[in-house]
Amino acid sequence: MFQIPVSGEEFPPVGAGIEVTKETNPIYWGYFEDYASLLKDALEASHIFRLRGWGSSCEFIVTRSGEIKGIKTSVFQNEYFDEKVKNIILSVRPLPFRDGMNMDEMRFRVYLGYERYNEINISVGSSFIDNKKTFSLMIITNK
Repeated sequence: MFQIPVSGEEFPPVGAGIEVTKETNPIYWGYFEDYASLLKDALEASHIFRLRGWGSSCEFIVTRSGEIKGIKTSVFQNEYFDEKVKNIILSVRPLPFRDGMNMDEMRFRVYLGYERYNEINISVGSSFIDNKKTFSLMIITNK
């Protein structure tokens, strides 16, 4: 029997000065875009009270199987809106990791907000505290 080699995308080490983009990491970037799209749809479908300019952010871990663990609010708007954003995030089960994603879990920071425009912004950074990658999704809608 022959073993088929498996390859995947690797992220550059923290501090290497290499940017993570759609071109350099298409498997991960596609995952981020798909997850952000699901979150945007859930935000637009929610019927929560909000004012233009309101937004809230949660940090959490997503496991390889698509489970969310350790969710906490990291940018505060107000108690009502923060809880609604947290519930929207929890209502959207993340997709299981794709073939080629060589991580067992990923740390996410997801911001959901309302403005006069629509935007999805994806970025990759790292934590100064524990030197781990943080994947940020900023989702803004005018609906």
